[in-house]
Amino acid sequence: SINKGFTFRDFVRASEIARKNGATVKAYLMLKPLFLSERQALEDIVRSIDDAAPYADTISINLCNVQKGTLVEALWEKGQYRPPWLWSIVEVLQRAKAAHPDLPLMSDPVGAGSKRGPHNCKTCSSDVADSLRTFSLTQNPADLSKTDCECKELWRKVLELDDFTYGAHILD
Repeated sequence: SINKGFTFRDFVRASEIARKNGATVKAYLMLKPLFLSERQALEDIVRSIDDAAPYADTISINLCNVQKGTLVEALWEKGQYRPPWLWSIVEVLQRAKAAHPDLPLMSDPVGAGSKRGPHNCKTCSSDVADSLRTFSLTQNPADLSKTDCECKELWRKVLELDDFTYGAHILD
């Protein structure tokens, strides 16, 4: 948890109590908090989904964006942080849906396409964001494969090289 004051063990306990009393549990996870490379963030959230899946009825993945007056903004202004690529959440949802086909997964890419929000290139960000919203409604992984773009190759290079830049983004 990020500054929430509880542990994963607390989440498990709360989930068990909620379910025992007839409530459903929705887990919220964040993709690409500070100090993780793109690849680290992708792998971290896939593991987090695997960990949370037995205790959640729905998982919602929030994509980090740049808000005024935050440490994220301060680092972003210095070129030391880039919001997540939309290709990363596509990859996360494809892998998570394959591993947990009956678990509803959602992601509404708030601010998608803007420099402060999750984005790919100007050509595809809007279409990829739309495919994410459609997937959240249909739960059909095919909806995530409808858009492709040349920038996907740059994203793959970022995954490969980002750890060596210590989180400073590779210019896109």
